[in-house]
Amino acid sequence: MEKESHFGPLVNKLFGEKLARARRIRNISQSELAELAGVSRATIANLEGGRQNVQLHQVFTLANSLDVAPDSLIPTMPEFPSSSTSSDQLFLDITKARLNAVMGGK
Repeated sequence: MEKESHFGPLVNKLFGEKLARARRIRNISQSELAELAGVSRATIANLEGGRQNVQLHQVFTLANSLDVAPDSLIPTMPEFPSSSTSSDQLFLDITKARLNAVMGGK
């Protein structure tokens, strides 16, 4: 379960980088994106900075506002930095932990 706690912040960071890159390519400000997406500028800044979890519906709203595919904003396993534990193993460990939690630790 310890590895899962490190997974979330990394996903947030990578998502934020992709969001900021897509916004800059379209040459719009955080304030403009916030208005298009119906959120505050602080939300955009926090998402781009990896300080806030993105909700699934927000991914679609932000992607629509940027005229990009939602999956272009979502980090993929090859984008994760390599470590002593492979990304595939990390994904399996998280999946097992979640299944274990759903099954009540059985």
